[in-house]
Amino acid sequence: MTRPLPDMISRYFIENAYKQGGGRNVVNVILVDFRGFDTLGEITVLAIVALTGYSLLRRFRPARESVAAPVQQRVQHAFDAAQPDRAVGDTLTDYLWIPRLIMEWLFPFILVLAVYLFIRGHDLPGGGFAAGITMSVALILQYMAGGTRSVEARLRIRPLRWIGGGLLCALATGAGSLTFGYQFLSSYFRYVDVPLIGSVPFATALLFDLGVFSLVVGATALILIALAHQSIRTPRPFPRLQSEPVIAKGEPL
Repeated sequence: MTRPLPDMISRYFIENAYKQGGGRNVVNVILVDFRGFDTLGEITVLAIVALTGYSLLRRFRPARESVAAPVQQRVQHAFDAAQPDRAVGDTLTDYLWIPRLIMEWLFPFILVLAVYLFIRGHDLPGGGFAAGITMSVALILQYMAGGTRSVEARLRIRPLRWIGGGLLCALATGAGSLTFGYQFLSSYFRYVDVPLIGSVPFATALLFDLGVFSLVVGATALILIALAHQSIRTPRPFPRLQSEPVIAKGEPL
């Protein structure tokens, strides 16, 4: 620890993040500029993983013994059934009324935070990955607060379009540099004068980051939706094999 550090690649990234990438957030510049091709591969793998997870979960049915209501809910349902002025489920709804209201009101604020993290990611902590995960948290809270049927009756998330659009946006950003005679995924940045704001930095890596953001939201939402649908599915009866003997009732085994 007392020896001087050797001349490593990290020092090159720190010194050239702003000069060549146009951003002060070195981590984000590495992801969307210096190692953009690696990030393109990573988000492609993420899309494949999300599609594979959804394919496995869409036909999965939980075991019969694992779908029964918890003891607390059964006690609350029994209490509601014994009261003439209450319907079954009223007690549980009363307990969750305030948390559900808070989670529903948090939805627009979390969306604004996700957009804020995305916009400032090239210069300050944030970026497409962080913003995508933040927006996914907003979707998780809605499913927790209202349930699967209630959320999907109000929202049209369409995660497959988010995944496809994000991957196409990232590829189009990389292909755009080829039309100007540069290597694939070469970035360009300059300062643009915006009225009432002033000089604002603009980098083509922001479009690549937009693709990352869209794909992360779509992939995370796709897996979360597949998991949420397990709560409204009933277990499948185990099919009887044709060669399995049928034992009459009362017959000794």
